[in-house]
Amino acid sequence: MIRFILNNKIIETHKPDGMILLDFIREEEGLTGTKEACREGECGACTVLIGRLNNEKMEYKTIASCITPIGSLKNCHIVTVEGLDTGDFTLVQKLIIDNSASQCGYCTPGIVLSMTGFCFMSEEISYDAIIDALDGNICRCTGYASIRNAGRSLIDNLKANDYEKTAKKDRLQKLIEMNIIPSYFAEIPEKLKKIGNRSNINISDETVIVAGATDLFVQKPEALENQKLYFMSERKDLEYIKEENGNILVGGAVAIEDFRKSQVIKKHYPELEDYLLLHSSTILRNTATLSGNIVNASPIGDITIILLALSARLVIENRHGNIRKIELSKFYISYKKYDLEPCEIIREIEIPICSKNEQFNFEKVSNRKILDIASVNSAALIKLSDKKNIEKLRISAGGVAPIPLLLSGLEKFIGKELSAKLIQEIAEYCMQSVTPIDDIRGSAKYKKILLKQLIIAHFNKINTVQK
Repeated sequence: MIRFILNNKIIETHKPDGMILLDFIREEEGLTGTKEACREGECGACTVLIGRLNNEKMEYKTIASCITPIGSLKNCHIVTVEGLDTGDFTLVQKLIIDNSASQCGYCTPGIVLSMTGFCFMSEEISYDAIIDALDGNICRCTGYASIRNAGRSLIDNLKANDYEKTAKKDRLQKLIEMNIIPSYFAEIPEKLKKIGNRSNINISDETVIVAGATDLFVQKPEALENQKLYFMSERKDLEYIKEENGNILVGGAVAIEDFRKSQVIKKHYPELEDYLLLHSSTILRNTATLSGNIVNASPIGDITIILLALSARLVIENRHGNIRKIELSKFYISYKKYDLEPCEIIREIEIPICSKNEQFNFEKVSNRKILDIASVNSAALIKLSDKKNIEKLRISAGGVAPIPLLLSGLEKFIGKELSAKLIQEIAEYCMQSVTPIDDIRGSAKYKKILLKQLIIAHFNKINTVQK
């Protein structure tokens, strides 16, 4: 039996683990405020809040309910737009009305939930931060200026009420006082405690391991509905990011957005906070995991390309708890094939901490500037001596091979003095060493030229930082 709280109602259901949350909300519970549209997590019309109890405190995030299986929500609090009913419009809803930020209204419930979720999630109360929180919500008729104005008005209200100065443990009560959420939210922690602890099934050869589900349940939701599923979201023991022995250790259940906002990551790789905004929208980054992106094995996966340049290693665990390690660069065998047995999971990702004079950069070219699949992407880790000689050079590239590629043969440039001529030589070498194919994202010739330009961009960016 799956148990969770939907708005203010305890749910106990024998529906299969693989049933999509959106379908459960609309068809089983009749809550039609949550809208169905893309079924790919791309439009935001189905956005809901998910809350988990962590150390006696509720933590809420926005998610796309159209690709979220209910089996991953055991002992959670799910909030739809109906669950925000306080008997009157909430502050967020009033601000949308006051700023004429809704026309047909189809997207409005998702926008309301994203703005409400921002109040829970954001460490920074600013206009830019709330625009980032709305990055997964598409509106086809209202016009984004009025929606942005509603967001700006919410920021003004939060600041006027000293929300930034409110301790995290007191934020929930503050949101109730400001009429952003209903008062019943205060009772949710005790209700969740009574439901019981999350539990996971044992992994068998027939088990499908589900990380964030942001691709798996786009590709084959019907086939997975009645499958035996193992959810990484239940592995609380793998929800960590820590620094240890010169490495950053990232648990296999860590979501990309938690990774992006981690103080450990900001300390050692501050550039990633902005680079990962290119990856996907907030409602996807809140559930998508690094380990899931790795196992997805996309030849142009942003996360994988970044981790390859950073010399990441994988700690792999089988169903008996036995551990083995492998370099990420040796993990991929061929297109969508990798060194992972059916009953194994990625338990941990080890990322070496950059040393003095090491510089990291990520570049991506796609049809849209952000939230799009790359035509070609590339990451580089470059270390220069005080005399501007190359001491270390790692370059990864996506979209130019059947697998996420770590470029080989770059050792020939180690020890050479950096110059415009040398940069051109490295870029030309990288371009000639790849064999992309023609596809919908561009011709092979176009991709080779793109890669050359991205290599040059790495050095230009790093040279600027060094100066």
